[in-house]
Amino acid sequence: MDVESNLRVLEQDIQRLRRETPLLESEIQTLEEEIRQSVQREHDSKQCLQELEQVNAERSARIETLGREVEEAEAVVASHAARRTEVKVRIGQLAEQQRSLRQQMAALESQLQHSRMGLESARTEVLTCDEQVTQAERAILASESTVSELYLEKDKAQALSARLHAEVERLLTEQKQTEQRLRTCRAEQAQVEEEMHALKVELGQLQVKEEDLCQRVREELGIELAQAYEGFEQESVDWEAVREEIAQLREKIDRLGNVNLDAIGQLEELEQRYEFLSAQVEDLNRSKTQLQQLIARIDKESREKFRVTFEQIRENFQEVFRKLFGGGKADILLEDPEDLLESGVEIIARPPGKETRSLSLLSGGEKTMTAISLLFAVFKTKPSPFCFLDEVDAALDEANNERFNRIVQEFKKTSQFIMITHAKRTMSIADVLYGVTMQTKGVSKKISVQFDSVETTPEPAVA
Repeated sequence: MDVESNLRVLEQDIQRLRRETPLLESEIQTLEEEIRQSVQREHDSKQCLQELEQVNAERSARIETLGREVEEAEAVVASHAARRTEVKVRIGQLAEQQRSLRQQMAALESQLQHSRMGLESARTEVLTCDEQVTQAERAILASESTVSELYLEKDKAQALSARLHAEVERLLTEQKQTEQRLRTCRAEQAQVEEEMHALKVELGQLQVKEEDLCQRVREELGIELAQAYEGFEQESVDWEAVREEIAQLREKIDRLGNVNLDAIGQLEELEQRYEFLSAQVEDLNRSKTQLQQLIARIDKESREKFRVTFEQIRENFQEVFRKLFGGGKADILLEDPEDLLESGVEIIARPPGKETRSLSLLSGGEKTMTAISLLFAVFKTKPSPFCFLDEVDAALDEANNERFNRIVQEFKKTSQFIMITHAKRTMSIADVLYGVTMQTKGVSKKISVQFDSVETTPEPAVA
């Protein structure tokens, strides 16, 4: 029974399969037709793609040609703008010269009018002068008789002048002699004062000795020395000659004048001051020499460090430039290689497909990318803890913005970047986003978004 039951089931399956076979064959034919059509469409698509690639290549070449034409046109426009500026400046200068010439013409006309008036006045004065000349000629004739007398008086005056000059010379000679005698008298006064001082000192010493002698005689002999000399007759002295000598000495002292008794002390103070200042000058000279040596050493080390750092920045600039532009060449050169610390720096750039040119001739986006390349070259040489960028991507298109974002992501491993931007692509690489919104009119609100903490919701499956 089981076998028969199984046979019936199998027969039913066979019948069902026989009924489904035409349907399956029809579906297979349909699928084969669809496959054939898909292959044909793929072939057509490849052919269309090749045609589009050819068109794209032609358009790229055309775009590059147009880009060069635009750059040439921009250069021509810049040249025309510079020429127009020069023409405007020249027009302004000519206008100023015209105004100045008009003013000069007005001044000359006024001066001419004054000259005409002066000419009339001069003519009148000439007539007056002619009359005066006539009168003067008559006066000359009248005064010729007195000229000889004046010549005689002149000769007398010249003789008197000669005598006066001789007298002046004599007085000058006497003055010099008097000054010499005065110096001699002052020297004699100093000598006399020294002698008087020595005599006073000697007199004081004799008085002390006299007192000591009187004291010893009194103590040893028991008598007064003055009583012992009562009957002593002194030698005769010419007191008149002594008085005369004293008077002469006093006269010499009076001629010498006042004596500066503080001169020795002042000399000592000046010598001490001179020694102190000399020591200070010597110390300053030593310090100056040491400072000059230190400055020379620092200057040498600064030049060497600058040279090494500049070469490193130069290599990094070339590398970062190629990354940002996807090729091309760039370089930074010193304007004066002999003076490293005072030399300027010139930036040369050649974006892919363009000629080498100075930074000032590049487009806005190319200038931005070149400046960013130099900035990151410096960062690569000496990383900084953070970097602040203010809308540096404003002039970049999407492709260059994408390259800029890749460079920022590469460098953010060593530095923190704070950027002000309106580019959505740049915002998308941020870790934290800060902004200002105005949900209510007239009311600003600050918001911040921490991208790491934002939970993403999976998209629903599409049937």
